[in-house]
Amino acid sequence: MVNDRSIAVNADFARQVLFLSQQLDCSERYVAGILHTIMSQNPNINAVSCIEAVIVEFHQRRRHLVDCLRYIFEAAEVAEAADVPMIFERLNTFTQQELIPARCAPAGGDVTLASTIFREMENLGNVIAKVQGVKQNAVSNTAAPGDQGQYHCAWA
Repeated sequence: MVNDRSIAVNADFARQVLFLSQQLDCSERYVAGILHTIMSQNPNINAVSCIEAVIVEFHQRRRHLVDCLRYIFEAAEVAEAADVPMIFERLNTFTQQELIPARCAPAGGDVTLASTIFREMENLGNVIAKVQGVKQNAVSNTAAPGDQGQYHCAWA
């Protein structure tokens, strides 16, 4: 199931979904939806470019979610002032009732939105370190230009 529709997938699609869901630490269903969207929009995309596009889209969606939360909290904060339109008061009520209260965690205990955000911020440090390590250990396909007589090294 991708985007609530049954689709036939090939082995490459399934491998890419498994790889990306492990790397991005999210559900296979969510990654399959992003991958399907990217492949539908770019039918001739190669595998490497497709994976890169999925990663960019994944982080772009996360960025949009964070921006939306920021806008909602900013609007809720405006509701504390006098003589504001009713929409701000409704957003504040929604924020107080739906976003801020703790919810029960499967392992027991309560999880608040704030604790979830802080946990993701801590994980971000691990993700950045992982990406940095991958970048430093990446193999390059770039070939050095041949000796054209233009550059000479003093130590050679």
